[in-house]
Amino acid sequence: MSIIPDTSGFQREDDDVWVDPATGDVMSSHFFDLVPNLPAGLDDLPRLRHELAVQTAADGGLVEAFVVTVDGQPALLQIVKLPLPDRPGLGFIASITVPKDTCSAVLKLTAVEGPTTGIRESMVLADTISETGSPDAFASPHPYAPETSPKLPWNRADDPRYDERIPDHPLSRCRRWLRHVLATARLAPEFAAKPAFGSPVSVSIGLPIGPFLPLWVNQEMTFWQMQDPDAVRALLGRSKTDRRPISGTDEAWEAAWLHPAAGTLALAGNLPPVRVAPVSDETAYTSITAEDLTGLFDWIGEVSVAAGDRDEILILTPKAEADGHNFVLMCRLPADGDRAKPYCVVEASPVPVGAEFWDTLPPPSNPKKAGYAYFADDAQHQARTDGRMTLWAVETWDVHPFRLILAYRPNQAMRVTAEASAPLPAP
Repeated sequence: MSIIPDTSGFQREDDDVWVDPATGDVMSSHFFDLVPNLPAGLDDLPRLRHELAVQTAADGGLVEAFVVTVDGQPALLQIVKLPLPDRPGLGFIASITVPKDTCSAVLKLTAVEGPTTGIRESMVLADTISETGSPDAFASPHPYAPETSPKLPWNRADDPRYDERIPDHPLSRCRRWLRHVLATARLAPEFAAKPAFGSPVSVSIGLPIGPFLPLWVNQEMTFWQMQDPDAVRALLGRSKTDRRPISGTDEAWEAAWLHPAAGTLALAGNLPPVRVAPVSDETAYTSITAEDLTGLFDWIGEVSVAAGDRDEILILTPKAEADGHNFVLMCRLPADGDRAKPYCVVEASPVPVGAEFWDTLPPPSNPKKAGYAYFADDAQHQARTDGRMTLWAVETWDVHPFRLILAYRPNQAMRVTAEASAPLPAP
């Protein structure tokens, strides 16, 4: 447990879940071994509040958000209100998030209205009419994002000055619980020692599909939306970004430094950072289109041409070991030792059984992989062939393209022929 709460007055229901028998409020502790997906840093509270209000508007409404301190470390305090899914009434979720560079811990309380609902709102509405002569001042634009139209609009009943008048209301209980947590909660020493949120994180770069870019922290994948996808795609695969060697091989994949709090990705020291914003897995997976996927493999074909121009081999493979050892390899080889007229090779493992075009090739000599060699008329021909051959092979894999990554390997055959054909130095 990363945040250690005071559980006095609660009964344990599970390893990290406690229930208040008097109110039914549920306290739970969570740890997320992923780069925090906060939309801004804790040092930019106005932007953080605005983006959180925008994010919650579709489902409910953000009551309040503050930057606080838990056991001496910065944290985000939030209260969100939501409609109950199965009956009239509101539920409130109070949470404290302690973000770190590659993980976060959250302690939250869920409190819901009982059978009688709307008591707080009715009381405050009556006060509003009494004070102003009209109900118009009861609801107002959200204080953090006035341009939004939340499903549950911000209103005067959300104000903490009414907590004392209705101490048993779930919103009042949430604020009382938060004050107690801030005074009593402690952080586990090993969690407290982790680098702070906002520290740059080294990431491996996945495949840009539509506006989304997967960024890997070791074997954990996070999703980010690119502000200018075309500009990022123009840099990736062109040997302009930093690279990370793959242990035990002569291969490398593209890497970068992610600044989560700033929402920027530094692709190389000599390149300006690009803007990115965190999104959920569900958003990325459900938002891409068939056109996005076709565009991805057309782009991979273009990247294969660029790699060939650098005398490199391009390899498409799953990033996570659990996804298997499938690969598609694209390269050029010298024809009869002449690098000036190379032929192109696309090799796939496993054999793409049932794949378009691949099924028309002669039976492979190696039962574990299949290959196709051809002479390209020009770069456009090579890009189109490599991209579509790769697409058809990957369609036979049980791996989503988001989980794939490009690796680069020196093309020794082309480099040897280049050295052999180089003019001798003058005597």
